[in-house]
Amino acid sequence: MIYIFVTITIILALVIVFQNIKIHSISVNIKEVTKGNFNERIRIYDYNTTVKDLIINLNRLIDEFQKIVSLNKEYEEDRKKMISNISHDFRTPLTTMLGYIEMLRDDNSLSGEERREYLEVISTKGEILRGLIEEFFSLSKFDASDVVLTFKRVNITEIIRQCVLSFLKDFEINGIELAIDIPSVDIFINCDEGAIYRVLRNLIANALRYGAEGKVIGVGLEKKTDGVVLEIWDRGIGIPQEEIPYIFKRLYSVDKSRNNRQKGSGLGLTIVKKLVEKHGGVIEVSSKPYEKTTFKITLRDIP
Repeated sequence: MIYIFVTITIILALVIVFQNIKIHSISVNIKEVTKGNFNERIRIYDYNTTVKDLIINLNRLIDEFQKIVSLNKEYEEDRKKMISNISHDFRTPLTTMLGYIEMLRDDNSLSGEERREYLEVISTKGEILRGLIEEFFSLSKFDASDVVLTFKRVNITEIIRQCVLSFLKDFEINGIELAIDIPSVDIFINCDEGAIYRVLRNLIANALRYGAEGKVIGVGLEKKTDGVVLEIWDRGIGIPQEEIPYIFKRLYSVDKSRNNRQKGSGLGLTIVKKLVEKHGGVIEVSSKPYEKTTFKITLRDIP
């Protein structure tokens, strides 16, 4: 009996020591993770089922933590880039405005015509600044989930007409032909009128900025059984296929615009995508340089 008791005691002691070694190994792995080594994972050997489940869940937790850290780094880089670009985007028109204001104030030899021209430049740059501020403000509201849409029955064909009319002067100045393909009968859907108008306006402005050299911009509307399909297209320089997945990312056009001479704030398409998604819709892009670049929006007519 004594020998049996001693043997059992030795076996239990060995089990405890062995388990302590395993627990210590797990502890070492976790310490490595807390130090920032997110590639570290806890190995599974001959642990019992309960311990194996614990290790599997710990490894899953490390995976999720690694994703969060990666996203935080990406967000921080985007934030720094945004601050840098906000400074640049604001500085350019402000510098121009201040320069012309200084000339108006100090140069008494300016003619009446010159003064009017300078005031027109100041007004134009002021509008650019206001547009930038509105875009940054809108995006901050989206990030804070502070955007509330009001859905009602709206004549979407009339929204398109009004939006296109607001660009007629721009089309004329740039010598652009407008190709409109919308039904002759009015089409009504449930949507937020202001949001859809803004989506259209941003996409047409985008086509003007980056596709004007194609000299044609198209606007189309097609009625579907459960909604509508909107298309804005141009025949400009287009978008490289490898870059299409990134064009809705904020500040995209600042880094990789279709035309480096015509940079926007890089927020217009980001806002478009968010507004479309708020409607439960989908936006798709296809592009063949100098043939056709199309932004296609599918909206369901939600009762």
